[in-house]
Amino acid sequence: MSGAEERLPEESIAELSQTLGLPVPTSIKPLQVTAEYHSIYLLRYEGFEHQIPDARADSDDGSVTLVLRVSGRHLPRVKTVNEVGVMTWVRQNTTIPVPGIVRFSASTDNPIGHEFTLLERAPGTSIDIIYHTLSDDDKKNVVEQLMGFLVQLNSKPWPGLVGGLVLEENGAVTPGAPLEETFWQVPDIEKNWSGEEESPESLNPLGHGPFDSYTSLERFKDMVPRIQRLISAITSEPYKPKLDSVKYVLAHKDLHFANIMCDPTSPGIPITAVLDWEFSGIVPATRWNPTRAFLWNGRREDPQSKEEQSRMEKLFEAVCIEKGGTLGLGLLEDVKPNGLQESMQTAIDHIRAIVEVCPRGQAQDKVDA
Repeated sequence: MSGAEERLPEESIAELSQTLGLPVPTSIKPLQVTAEYHSIYLLRYEGFEHQIPDARADSDDGSVTLVLRVSGRHLPRVKTVNEVGVMTWVRQNTTIPVPGIVRFSASTDNPIGHEFTLLERAPGTSIDIIYHTLSDDDKKNVVEQLMGFLVQLNSKPWPGLVGGLVLEENGAVTPGAPLEETFWQVPDIEKNWSGEEESPESLNPLGHGPFDSYTSLERFKDMVPRIQRLISAITSEPYKPKLDSVKYVLAHKDLHFANIMCDPTSPGIPITAVLDWEFSGIVPATRWNPTRAFLWNGRREDPQSKEEQSRMEKLFEAVCIEKGGTLGLGLLEDVKPNGLQESMQTAIDHIRAIVEVCPRGQAQDKVDA
């Protein structure tokens, strides 16, 4: 199993269910998943649908299956808080199908000793599994639906903020700290800063300021003045107005087909759920797809898969123009950076590679270049 490392005893999960005011599940089924940050269990409750009003019944017998996503210890608290905040906002403000949150905890002080979210089970199948069976018309229908979702997200601009979302105790959703999958996480810190007092808060901009402790980057310290000049340039005339001419939107940032559920038995292949919002956040619209995961089939890393993704990206643009009208054209205009923004982001991407990628031992042959 992935994410939470060890398989949890069923007794602990049953006790958790009871502490949440739910019955003991009639069955507990662990799933074999490739998720890096979670392990997943299906909890089935028979005849107790009236006690779980936030979840839909599986069938006429009134049984309910909930999804227990058990977090690993990668980024304590902030990842769970962000996922719950984003999913709550999306359910309240869009028609994008997102599983209902039945219970959650951003603390490890519970019977399973892990943070968790307990969600209603999304119907359908993830698109990556059945992608090879889809016709071109099916794929176009999927792309049209995704375009509609993105238009909804982009129609709500955020006032110049970059960060995640937080669900407050009063039910309001407010902006929170930034969160990226590339942040230094507990396994990285234990490996690279063994015996030192470092944490995700000290090494990442989680509300405590900039990075300040990259001892393994000593040979690149001569770059610091160059980076300072870059910061000075992009925050002054004539560049700043051109760089700032961008909308800020809530973005999923990892919309590959393994995160999208559908009903392959229904006409039009309706999307039934969009999953895994944990690293979503408010970003400049031009950074809505930072790792270019959008429309990737999520299963294969080969030239054919990349060619198919490129074909789907072209289909997406065509659908925006054909089906989206003014809204679709506005979406394309929002997400395409101008030349100056693209140049700035290229520089920043290379800096990120130096301070985050190569200290992890990756891309060593490209470091000096």
